[in-house]
Amino acid sequence: MKKTVMYSIYSVCLIVMIGVLVAYNNMNSDVDIPSTSVMTDYDYVIDLFDHNLQQVNKEGKTTLIRPYSSNGVKIVKNFYDYKGEEKEQQKSIIYYEGTYMQSTGISYSADGSFDVLAVLPGEVTEVLKDELVGNSVTIKHDDNTYSVYQSITDITIQKGDHVEQGDKIAVTGTSNISKDLNNHLYFELIVNGVSVNPEEYYDAEL
Repeated sequence: MKKTVMYSIYSVCLIVMIGVLVAYNNMNSDVDIPSTSVMTDYDYVIDLFDHNLQQVNKEGKTTLIRPYSSNGVKIVKNFYDYKGEEKEQQKSIIYYEGTYMQSTGISYSADGSFDVLAVLPGEVTEVLKDELVGNSVTIKHDDNTYSVYQSITDITIQKGDHVEQGDKIAVTGTSNISKDLNNHLYFELIVNGVSVNPEEYYDAEL
């Protein structure tokens, strides 16, 4: 085959290839990309930062507060911990007329009487006067939790009342079972039917 013929074939092939590329580019150029699409996305992101968005959170639970707000209140009888040290267990024994009993709550005392507060919102389920433990109030809270306040006086609530957290429900008093403690509050926290150490639950969610 002569060189001139070969050169002619190469030239035709090259022209065809160039033509195909040009046609392909023209086809793609017919598809218009809206010039505002990028700006729209950009504006959307700007809107997210320009507006105050409120984060959706689950409703928080109320944390347990102490049954008093007065200063100078101290523990005078501990909660009996089966796993605690022997010395601490000895401080958690209630002695009454020859009988030793394990304290299922905590006794708080101060130099004088102090207000007793509801540790959580709830419904008053019981108000009793008992010769042994003195006046007693029981409040039912959410999640099968109960708080019990004993050795109190000047009770301001009655059975069936609804109380809010921090409401004053009584003033500290005395009881026959713990005469040696004089004026004090005996406080018990019951969670799912079990008495627990309140000191481990304050400021915690229930």
